[in-house]
Amino acid sequence: MSMGQKKIFIGARILWALALLLLLIVIAGGPGVHLGLWSPLDGFILSMRAGFMGGLALAILALIIIIMIAVKKKAGMGKAILSLLIGLILAAPVGYLRLSGGGGVPPIHDIATDTANPLVFMALVGKRGEGANSITYAGAELAAQQKQSYPDVGPLLVDGDPDKAFSRSLDVARDMGWDITGVDAKARRFEATDHSFWFNFADDIVVAVTATDAGSRIDLRSVSRVGRSDLGVNAKRIMAFQKNYTATP
Repeated sequence: MSMGQKKIFIGARILWALALLLLLIVIAGGPGVHLGLWSPLDGFILSMRAGFMGGLALAILALIIIIMIAVKKKAGMGKAILSLLIGLILAAPVGYLRLSGGGGVPPIHDIATDTANPLVFMALVGKRGEGANSITYAGAELAAQQKQSYPDVGPLLVDGDPDKAFSRSLDVARDMGWDITGVDAKARRFEATDHSFWFNFADDIVVAVTATDAGSRIDLRSVSRVGRSDLGVNAKRIMAFQKNYTATP
């Protein structure tokens, strides 16, 4: 006598549908920005809140369903366990940021290679959008936070003519996908904007080249338009620029 397959527990079906719906909501944060449905910050908050709160709720519900399936000896354990994993994975990023105190980086969004005399924005003044972070440097407290967390961030000293260093800097910025503006070849400085892929966050950069006795000095300053913390993105951008500059063309 052959036994038919067990009917999947209705709770597991509902749980799986909720897991897929939550995934869609979390994923929608980024594409919604590019479609103009909401701002980058709103899209980020939507994804993070939905992922954390929805993920925790999904995980708790999944545990309940798993226990019910085990007790009732019903089918659907696989979907329930997968839903549990999805909930935990979605909640993990915000959980990590909370437990680590912001991902282990300070709550700052303005990084400069010269904190004593930080570069000043000119071309992008008034063009960063309503509600953007200030581009006025915050002073000694910000400089101390940067030095403690990013001690390796500093000016790039290179051999060679400053004009050539300026030209090379422009090429590197273009290769990195920055939108360049305010190019002043005489002053050897330019400004640019870099956008993140998923949420389209905009960070503004100013680059300046000066002559030294041994060659050229390249300074950068990178500032996020929104958000209190940049999660280390601006420092990584500056170091990536310097690494690309010194790489063999």
